[in-house]
This record gives sequence, C-alpha cells and structure tokens, in this order.
Amino acid sequence: MRRNINILIAAIILGVATIIACNKRLNVFDTNNPTTASYFKTAAELRNGVNAVYSSMRAGNLIGREWFFTHDMRGAETNAGGPQLEAPRAELMKQPSPAPSNSVMGSVWAGAYQMINRANLVISKAPDIKDDPAARDVIVGEAEFLRAWAYFELASMWGDVPLYTEPVTTATGYKPQSPVADIYKQIIADLTDAAAKLPTGQSKDGKASKDAANTLLGKVNMQKGDYAAAKAALLQVYGKYTLVDNFLDNFDGDVVVGSVAYAPGFGHEFNSESIFEVVFVDKGDDNFNWGYTGEGASADGSIMRSQEYGLVWGNVVPSDGILNEFEAGDPRYKMTFYESGDSILTRSLKESPKALTDAGMNVATSNHNGVVKKRIYRKYSILDWSDDGFHPDGINQRIFRYADVLLMLAECEAEVGTPAQAASYINEVRARKSVNMTPVVLTNHDQAIAAVMHERAVEFAGEEMSNIDVLRWRAKSYYPSIRPDPKPGQVAMFPIPTSETSANPSIK
Repeated sequence: MRRNINILIAAIILGVATIIACNKRLNVFDTNNPTTASYFKTAAELRNGVNAVYSSMRAGNLIGREWFFTHDMRGAETNAGGPQLEAPRAELMKQPSPAPSNSVMGSVWAGAYQMINRANLVISKAPDIKDDPAARDVIVGEAEFLRAWAYFELASMWGDVPLYTEPVTTATGYKPQSPVADIYKQIIADLTDAAAKLPTGQSKDGKASKDAANTLLGKVNMQKGDYAAAKAALLQVYGKYTLVDNFLDNFDGDVVVGSVAYAPGFGHEFNSESIFEVVFVDKGDDNFNWGYTGEGASADGSIMRSQEYGLVWGNVVPSDGILNEFEAGDPRYKMTFYESGDSILTRSLKESPKALTDAGMNVATSNHNGVVKKRIYRKYSILDWSDDGFHPDGINQRIFRYADVLLMLAECEAEVGTPAQAASYINEVRARKSVNMTPVVLTNHDQAIAAVMHERAVEFAGEEMSNIDVLRWRAKSYYPSIRPDPKPGQVAMFPIPTSETSANPSIK
C-alpha cells in the first residue's frame, strides 16, 4: 500500500489546488498552491476539499471507467463482447475469481481509498472552520456520504478491508483488515450523521442530499440483512420523487460532437426520478482523462461507458440470461437493448437514421429466445445522436433513482412478511406510463422474492446493480431455492489486490 498511500497524500494536495472537474453543475476554482496545513481555513476552502472527493469518484479508477466493469461483469447481465476484450476485464467476467493482480479490480480498490482519504481530510479539518458553520456542516455530511459509498463498495465486494477514519499523513500509516461488521458499522454511522446534516429535497447539481444518504442507508442495511432498518430508511425517501413517464429519460445527457451540442440543457439529467447522479461533461473533443485521477484545470470529465459498451470497441454485450428475463411485450426490452435491425441516429442533427447490421457491429452474438443476432446495451448509449468510432461522452451516471427505492422497499416487505405490500411497490414500477405492464399479485415470501428478482433484473439491466443483488441473494441461499444461480461457482468476495498485500505489512 506504500505506493497507494504516497499517491493519496499527493493527490489531496493536487485536489485542492486545481479546478475540481465537476464543471457542469459543480464549479469550484482554486488557483493557489496550498499545503494541507495552510489550507482549509474557510468553508469555501472546505468545499474545494469535498469536491476533490467527488472528482475521485468520477475519475477513471471508479465511475469514469473501471467501476462499471467490476459490477457488470461480476453480475448476471453481461458477456464478453469478443476476443478484443482486454485480459483483466475478460478475467472478471469469465473466471470464478480474479487473480489478486487484476488491474481493473486494483484500480477500483485504489480509487475507493483515494475517496476515503480525501473525505477523511475534509472531516478532520471541519472543526476548525468558523466562518460559516451551516455550510461547514453540509460539507461534512457530503464527505460522510461519499466515504460511506466508497466503504460500501469495498465491504460489499471485498469483505474485511482496512478501515481508515483519519487522513493518512505518512508513507507507513498502514492499517490491517477490519472485520466487515466494523466496516458496516462505520458506514451506517456516516450515513446516519450525513442524513441529519444534508439538505432535504432533490439535488440538482450532483451534490449528495439527505435522500441520497437514506437511499444508500437502505441499500447497506439490506446487504447486511437488516430489512427492518432498511425499510425505515427507505420510507424517508418514499413519495418524494416520481417515476419519469419515458423510461429512456433516465439514461441520456449531454452529447457534443465537434461544435454540435445534441442535448442542450443536459437532456433529462436531474429529472424527477433522480436521487443521486455522478456528473460527467462532454466537451466534444473525443477525449478522456487517461491519468485516471480527475485532476487538472483542463482535465476531461467524460465517461467511457458508451464506448466500452458500444459498436466499435464492443467489449461488453448483454447476457442471454438477461435478454430472456424480459416478459413478452415488456417495452423495457427495446429501451434497454439495441439489436441488429434497429435504427440508430434517430435524434442526430447531422445524420439520417440508419439500421444496425450484424456486419456493422463489432460484438459477439447473443441468443434471445432462440433468435441469434448481435445486441448491445442501449442504456447510456450515444448512438441515437452519433455513431463516432471513438467518443467518450458526458452522460451522467445515475447511482440512485426512485425505481430502486420502490423495488428495495418491495424486497423489504417480502422479507418482513407482507407480500401484498411488496406487490404494491413492484406495481408502481410496472405502471410507469411508457412501461404499463400487468400488475403482479403476490401471496407468500418466495413468490414475492422471485417477483423482486425479476423486476430488478428487467428494470435495472446494465445499471451496475446486479452484482450487489446476486451477492445478497446468494448469501441468503435464494440460489437455487428460488432461482438458479446465474453465476454458479463464483467466489463470494474479491481477493485483496496484490498492490496492497505486497506493500502493506499489516495484511497477511
């Protein structure tokens, strides 16, 4: 971990000395060259510090690129797009356990701890801020939320991990692994305090809110098996948001090709269903921050999602299992996947619509109910606007949306013995205007859990949720008692990365 700690220390200083790259809605400027000792004297400077945590969250190590690979490829919804898929990504998807040296897995680990260390610095400096106590307390709530999110990523996928609640200030500040129960205890404490500090109401600028904290608190408690606590947290959010009529409005944003902006006003980002989004920016220059840190006044703030899951690189395709999960006539199928024969460029300002063909798609085939053809994910795709061969985009990644709250509440109700109420929440999702699927009727626990499993699969296909769901349901032995295991033999937890074990003497 020596290398990681040195990087973290340096990154903190860089993070507060540059323009934090949330420029779409979260603009922060600092042209000084401070140290951590001389800085953080005002609430404005503390704001710069927490924006550096957001910057780490959306950089290449995490949501900018590598994060969605660890989730989607450990989940049940993707297959390798073909032999072009790089070895570490293919290993995550094809093998029951990645090697400790897997670079994608190591990137997510490093990115999460960079977030944690930056959040720790903000929290540690907050007591000295006197000029604006109200703003200071909100900033601390944001830092606690972000630290909790990073620790949940680590705990849910690695289990026992080092627990740091103070900033690392030396290259020998190693910590041993803590029991996962202690990690969850810290996460819940952070989110409880964050929910008390953060403003209520919908966030419109990419910042954390009380509702985001309670949504994550519900998800965390579900993962650890406390459904009563999860339900209580989620009910704090219930009724405050509405599902957008058009399902596809959850997955678009700003797309810029050259000087042409295709979605002025950033499409449907921060809509009535959105609880927390990570902000990305498309400058139209076909660039991505390959430095992976998110730093720099002119650093690109784009995301690689549409590129990795698109036509040209074709690294990721939907699994046969997720294709066949959809009920006949469910409109979400065509709003979730493109397949050969479908039209793209339907919203382009420069090109006419054209049909996809197997020959024009650099991906492996898939099988939907016996029909073999080429398919890719439509969610977070830019193909309705542009089919450039290489184009990192600026579509915000939705981390929490209201449909997730409804279906988590449905699972809680199933677990606490009220299947009819579980059906009510599921049917709210199925009644979305653009979906309008037949309501379900549920009368017992197993039936309700099976309905939740199905609805989460078709509602959130390709949204980086399947991995956590599979781990939770496998731990409760719902595979194969309720459904077959979609990834039989898969290891429950990732191994600690070699970059950590080779340098941290406290980890055996």
